[in-house]
Amino acid sequence: MLALDDIALGYAVMDRDHADSLDLWQAAKAAPAGALAGPFAAFANHLREHFAREEGLMKEKGFFALHCHSDEHARVLTGIAAIEAELATGAEDRARYYLRYGFPDWFHNHLATMDRVTAAFLANAE
Repeated sequence: MLALDDIALGYAVMDRDHADSLDLWQAAKAAPAGALAGPFAAFANHLREHFAREEGLMKEKGFFALHCHSDEHARVLTGIAAIEAELATGAEDRARYYLRYGFPDWFHNHLATMDRVTAAFLANAE
């Protein structure tokens, strides 16, 4: 299970976005059958804003791995968009699987690698 103590990187903007990501992920995961589209949309919209904010910081500070990190965000958002299209038809299975397995695994790995390096770089660039 993902927890706030596990995701803190020491860079306030990123830590706040990650905490919000967890809150919205948990809300979507807890949505009852037939009511996932709204909470998933809130989660997806937050990820879009979160990634845009992070990429803006990386561009502003000249982060050396911007393109690699941005490409990973784009890959995730492509999958999110496909899930949203399925939810629009009432199909929830793929979204529920992603919320249960896909997102937690990806988020944990992304935080431990790309985001950890990014947060350290941004903190040192200030």
